[in-house]
Amino acid sequence: MKVLFLTPWYPDEHNPNHGVFVRDQALTIQQAHEVRVVSGKINYAVFGFSSLTRYDSSYQGLKESRISVKKSLPVINQFNFFLRIALETLKIARDFKPDIIHGNIGYPGAFWAWIMSTLLKIPYVVTEHTRITNNFRSFVHRQLTLFGLRRARQIIAVSRWHADEIFGIVGKKPLVIHNVINFEKFPELPPSPGTARFQIGFLGYMETPVKGLDILLRAVASLSADFVLHIGGKGMLLEEYKRMAGTLGVSHKCRFYGAVMNEEVPAFMSKLHFLVSASRSETFGIAMVEALACGLPVVATDNGGSREFINSENGLIVPVDDPEQLSGAIAAMMKNYSRYNRELIRKDIMQKFSREVFLRKINEVYAAARERLPEPKKRKYL
Repeated sequence: MKVLFLTPWYPDEHNPNHGVFVRDQALTIQQAHEVRVVSGKINYAVFGFSSLTRYDSSYQGLKESRISVKKSLPVINQFNFFLRIALETLKIARDFKPDIIHGNIGYPGAFWAWIMSTLLKIPYVVTEHTRITNNFRSFVHRQLTLFGLRRARQIIAVSRWHADEIFGIVGKKPLVIHNVINFEKFPELPPSPGTARFQIGFLGYMETPVKGLDILLRAVASLSADFVLHIGGKGMLLEEYKRMAGTLGVSHKCRFYGAVMNEEVPAFMSKLHFLVSASRSETFGIAMVEALACGLPVVATDNGGSREFINSENGLIVPVDDPEQLSGAIAAMMKNYSRYNRELIRKDIMQKFSREVFLRKINEVYAAARERLPEPKKRKYL
């Protein structure tokens, strides 16, 4: 089957980490189908009414096109984006001749996928990776998001909590297919750090407070045990968090690494005894799963995604936005750390989120979507 894979989130030269997990999904789907990726974005740094740039590339045999449209005036901005990106996507589809469209992210992915589905007369499915309300930046954004999602043959959510939230807003029940994890990055179990001083890890973007580093800093400030907190990630709040660490008197125990590239994650994890996720919400939580793939137990907040894979055998879960309980859980992890079996943690998580499991479910979605749509007498590629 030929899959036209549409996504606004995708790695590029400016942000090589952005949407890495979306690329991992496309690469996995490529194992059983022919995939053509089209990434479309608005370049908000440059003003222009009709300018469009396109860059074609290949990554591990996966054909990719990155399309960028310059920003324009409000409302016109969105119309211009969808018009230009649809026309350019049609050029790609004319050569590729897809059988199905797989959109990503409610906005603009779902509405973009609907446009292409209407023009090409083929079905589309949509994977929502973020909280659906994150798409609702305005009334127009909300309406286009809901319009595209409600008309998809299938909405895919990345966790049960995520699916419930989407269902409550869209009124259409999503199918849960967890994110695929690139376990090839973690070929073997790294040795435990050779020090009695606990090495704690945090990994997450810092553009917004969602990842909860402020909660974690308050939590560790009350710990009496000796530790080092390794903090990976960058964003506009980074300097504020550094100042907060100083104010709380823990800056000497914190090591800020800045951006940790995708290929650097295994080396970062190898420094740790365990990872902490203090997120206020997670549709899935790839950093937590990657830590488990390294055999690290995880202390996590009840942020949504953590319930999918954190249990008594591999970690602890505490309420969101509660520094006191998070501190208690970190202290308990230090006290009982020897009880966690790193080999079993790694084995269990790799069985749950393998490429094979993901691909089997995606194949079922594609087959069902195709069966529900009668074949047109003649398909036209404009």
